[in-house]
Amino acid sequence: MTDYKKLAAYYLKANKKRCVITIIGVMITVIVLYAGLNIFYSYMLQQQKDVRKEADYEIVFLTDDQETLSQIASDDRVTQAYTGKYVVSEWETINGTDGKYVEKIYDNALYVNTGHPYKMAKIMEEMTTDYGVNAELNWNLSTWYLQDMDEGFAVILIVVLLVAYIFAIFAVGVIRNTIQMFTLEQVKDYGILRCIGATKGQLSGIIYRMGAMLEIAGLLAGIVMGGIVSMILGFIFKISAGFHIIPMIPILITYLGDMYFVMRENAKLVTKMTPVSAVRGEYRIKKEKLRRHGGGLMGKIFGIEGAYARKSVLRNKGRFIKTVTAMVFSISAIVLICSCWGQLRKYWKSTDERYGDYQINLTSYSSSTTSLEEAQSTLPSVEVFRELSRNNSVEESKKVYGCKADLVDTDSYTGKITDEFRTKVTMGHYYGVYMDKLNGTGEASDDKDPEVARSVAETMVNSTDVIGCDDSDLNHLTKYLTAGTTELSENGILVVAGGSFNSWDLEETEDTNDTLYDKTYHFDTYHFELGDTVQLVDFALYQKECLKAKEKIDQEYEKLQETATEDGDSEGSTVGNGEDRTSVRQEYAEYKKIKDKLIAEGHYKTYKVEGILDLGTQVFGETADRQIYMRQNDYFDLTGYGENDIAGMKYKVNLDSVSASSVTDMLSYIGDSLYGESMQLCVYLKSFVRYAIAAVLFIFVLSSVNIVNTTAGNLHLRRKEFAQLRVIGMSRKRLLKTVMLEGVMTTVVANVLGFIIGIGLSYGVFMYLNMVIEAGKSIAWWAFGVGLVASGLIICGSIWLGIRDLPVAMVEDLRLEE
Repeated sequence: MTDYKKLAAYYLKANKKRCVITIIGVMITVIVLYAGLNIFYSYMLQQQKDVRKEADYEIVFLTDDQETLSQIASDDRVTQAYTGKYVVSEWETINGTDGKYVEKIYDNALYVNTGHPYKMAKIMEEMTTDYGVNAELNWNLSTWYLQDMDEGFAVILIVVLLVAYIFAIFAVGVIRNTIQMFTLEQVKDYGILRCIGATKGQLSGIIYRMGAMLEIAGLLAGIVMGGIVSMILGFIFKISAGFHIIPMIPILITYLGDMYFVMRENAKLVTKMTPVSAVRGEYRIKKEKLRRHGGGLMGKIFGIEGAYARKSVLRNKGRFIKTVTAMVFSISAIVLICSCWGQLRKYWKSTDERYGDYQINLTSYSSSTTSLEEAQSTLPSVEVFRELSRNNSVEESKKVYGCKADLVDTDSYTGKITDEFRTKVTMGHYYGVYMDKLNGTGEASDDKDPEVARSVAETMVNSTDVIGCDDSDLNHLTKYLTAGTTELSENGILVVAGGSFNSWDLEETEDTNDTLYDKTYHFDTYHFELGDTVQLVDFALYQKECLKAKEKIDQEYEKLQETATEDGDSEGSTVGNGEDRTSVRQEYAEYKKIKDKLIAEGHYKTYKVEGILDLGTQVFGETADRQIYMRQNDYFDLTGYGENDIAGMKYKVNLDSVSASSVTDMLSYIGDSLYGESMQLCVYLKSFVRYAIAAVLFIFVLSSVNIVNTTAGNLHLRRKEFAQLRVIGMSRKRLLKTVMLEGVMTTVVANVLGFIIGIGLSYGVFMYLNMVIEAGKSIAWWAFGVGLVASGLIICGSIWLGIRDLPVAMVEDLRLEE
């Protein structure tokens, strides 16, 4: 018999279970790789079609010479041509040195298609040289045909091949271990074949065929399943995906190429052995000099078993380094991903704290000059409020009762401004300026009427946000309480004396680090003490009188406009200038008169400060630094409003459960906002982490399979060594302990190195993440325990399985050398 080809199939059939597992391992890697490449290639083809629907041409030739255009259209390299208008910006030189871009229109530019779109750039260059005309590519189309990329195409190709090769290493590694196990189990058969005349090449051919059969079966199954997966993904992401040959090429090159070299290593196991040694099964015959090794730490802790385990590891450094390297890569990746996830969780928590218990507030406050109807007209519709309440990421929604009330004495609130707030925050600085002007201690003003100027200044600083709270709202505020209580009595209030501001409000900060986001800083804003009183003008009466005055002033202003129009002097008239017209300046004075009259008549209410709040990391919005919280009943008494007279709605969002669809729905209602940007960033980061975790788990599983198979093969090779230990009196239990200690040593070393490398990578990633999001460093120390347990189970478990499968009478493996 000289044809041993059928032996390859025979050996594979002898252990179908192992072959099926190997094929599945290869198939999984091919599914992931082919699905990714195929969906990307399908997307590229779809973009080519979509661009052609809008502009179906590859090259446009720019010349007014009709004869030349006719020659180009009849060129063999052109498959389709038509003329049309084309606009291009060209550089026009002036005086030989200066110049500018001018727009030039070609009424009869020639649009052409070639038979080779992937060569359109080369064809254009050739034809412009041949005909001496200018031309431009359809840049939108040429990009999807990978034109004018210079070295970019080579980079893409190298990246694709590199990714494919990484997958091939894992897949072919599974086959390598499987074929190695087959080879070790069949070593006597190969010895017999050598004795009856089989050549080394024929024996190598058997091993190559076994590997090829497993590889091709896994590739075919993986490509078919990967194509199905890509079509499912295409349906989800609306991409027309199908089976394509191009994505198969890098897979076949890397997988089959890697398999060739790996199978050559396996073939050496039998081709380098003598026929007699192979028949005897002496595949591990090696004469070594006796060397004395100290017991080391392992010997001191575990005794002779630990010392022998250390000696075995030192004697097989190559295997030890490969196993440790494989586990270090997975453990460091786990630590990195877990640490980044921890940082993102901190970011989401800090984001919630920055925007309060209810992060989305759709409110519009009425004031003395803005009626409730006017304020509510700027809010979304009731249906929009209902839709937001039903959003999957919204945990709770609540009505907001609030208004902008006026202080009787500005000094009772705004006058308590802190020096820190006044000197370091722009908002506080303006309050200070207006207070100085109000008190007559500010800089000289150009206003002709000082009383009007004083009225304007008072209007800017004498209002405060008054918010009516129910019991649950007051309980929420308890965590911000620095003094007093939130269990308010009648006419009791809570005032805000501190909070945070975005960096654009700061004039000076010690932190000069550049980031892509605006940092926030905490400031004490006002000096309050328990028992202080704040007096507010009767809101309902004041609003009623101000709205009447406003209506009267508007009517007078309309008459002035009509008069100016009749006189033909509307342009340049102070009446037509909205900023400088006298009636607007008189408005403030009129409101001031009304307010003074109401105060003189006693139309105001006095409230006692029973609690002082510091909002901590919560960011203040415009004028939201002055807030007074009171019971709802007191709010209704002040404003004259009822339960249906809301200022808007507020929504509590759970960032842990936020999804892309829920964010899209919310943004369609709330529009652009800083919190909306945070939610979008949250979704993007969560998606990235999910894909990263999936990739790490995929690599970890494949590495684990390789480790299990490699360990089984190595233990099989050491059967003679184990038999010798049994002969000199080592029990099977002590032998198992000795070999398990090798796994313990490997596990500990891999975890220590993996955790150190993972921490180093985590700090490196933190440096970049902190440029995008505001969150502190977060090392996942618990990941060390997870990695230790997982790697211990893989390494020590594979040793236990390998030892368990060895025969009880291992002494029979002992052979004397001649």
